[in-house]
Amino acid sequence: MFSPTSDSQTKSFNPSKFLFGIFFIALAFRLWGVTNPLLDFHGWRQTLTATFAYNFYVDGMNFFNPRPSMINSIFHFEFPLYTYLVALLYKVFGFHEILGRIVAIGFSMGSIWFLYLLGKRYFDKKTALVACGFYAVLPFSVYYSRTFMPESTMLFFSISMVYMFARWLDTGKWSHFLLASLLATLAFLVKLPTLYMGGPLLLLAWSKYRGQIFYQPLLYIFVALILAPPALWYSYIARLQFETYGGGNLWLDMLKDWEVLLTLRYWKLIFWTRLVEKMFAFTVFPFLIMGMRAPSSNKERYVLHTWFFCVCAYFIIAAKYNFIHEYYQVPIIPVGCLFAGKFISDFYTQNISKEWHKSSKVWVVLIMIIFIPLHSVYKLKGRLNYNDTYLNIGAEIRNNTKQGDLIIANQDLLKPHLFYYGQRKGWGTTLDKKLSPETLTEYVEKGARLYIMVEGNLEETDPELYEFLNSRHQFLRKDDKTTLYKLLPR
Repeated sequence: MFSPTSDSQTKSFNPSKFLFGIFFIALAFRLWGVTNPLLDFHGWRQTLTATFAYNFYVDGMNFFNPRPSMINSIFHFEFPLYTYLVALLYKVFGFHEILGRIVAIGFSMGSIWFLYLLGKRYFDKKTALVACGFYAVLPFSVYYSRTFMPESTMLFFSISMVYMFARWLDTGKWSHFLLASLLATLAFLVKLPTLYMGGPLLLLAWSKYRGQIFYQPLLYIFVALILAPPALWYSYIARLQFETYGGGNLWLDMLKDWEVLLTLRYWKLIFWTRLVEKMFAFTVFPFLIMGMRAPSSNKERYVLHTWFFCVCAYFIIAAKYNFIHEYYQVPIIPVGCLFAGKFISDFYTQNISKEWHKSSKVWVVLIMIIFIPLHSVYKLKGRLNYNDTYLNIGAEIRNNTKQGDLIIANQDLLKPHLFYYGQRKGWGTTLDKKLSPETLTEYVEKGARLYIMVEGNLEETDPELYEFLNSRHQFLRKDDKTTLYKLLPR
């Protein structure tokens, strides 16, 4: 891979060509399945996010009024930068959900660029290139860089704010200060849990000012600028949700149910199945550990260690939701790639020579590297599979209702799939909670015009509602997947 270089070799080394190749490979991986409907792995979160973008598009581009389609369900309204950008593209090009994937991929490509800049700053160009190469092909890095979710946007702002904050501390330029403030603010707005990124920012400031850190007025201004907008937005959304739905706050709920930390299953799932296998494809993880142990006289480099352990702390602080959602662990990938890149760069610099092909340890590491894209292809192939059932059901909903009609969806879980692909709003109910005729009548009076049950037998699970629908409303059809009734207003 990389060998000891002479002066002439050093001059011929052109990192831009390698970086261009990495961008090409990264884009090729991310475009795999880009035309898929949002029903591949984690379709629940994708269709939920896409619903907000679609509702901006059809209901008006009021940034401060993001709307879900499931009226009676509380979903925390993140700062809708990503969904709003997608809706703007809908306005220009029409409603094509592939645009949401393209926006996510665009942010991912920007992340690779800033990861390169960070790697070059704290290590060297070769390390930066190797780190970007890992980030380009690791399975979770690829998959969640092309989903209709804000994860890719969050990663871009998280990586870029660390770099620009360090640049501002270097130069003191107002342009760098303002850009660092903007990037940090957007990172915290897009995904509130990224507040853990305050750890690396704090270490950077301490490395610069040491004991004088508390006597820097611009740092106080910076903190106010990056925290005030998230505080205002999420307090506004909390109030809006409470006034509309009542209930609690999802972000506070994340800090509850720590009992999961007492189970072996939690630690095995988070730190073995997800981090070692899915995040770092088995073989990158030992590179990561060895890279973290690499000695350095540059104390500022420990900002990367702080970044890594702050994300790990987040896994524990928000244990419940990290246990449930695998994509909550994605933020550890960029910094992990930097450490892995450091080890590989140093290893081959030290071990490649004219007789490199006779070295067993060089071959072992090379085989481990070759395994990474193969493992990614295997993992991605399974995740890109999808079932088009909800596409067909969505078409039925549109065919049996008019624009503006509401629906009642009865499912095993409260899934947004029906509402998104049916392009209708309405109420969701689960099979285990019976819907009373009185409640159904209230929904009809509020505009419900279609009742649909998915993967359930209404006659068996709720005979009372079955009799009521047959006596008061119009039966449309029933098959092994769905039961439909046209709801008739009085």
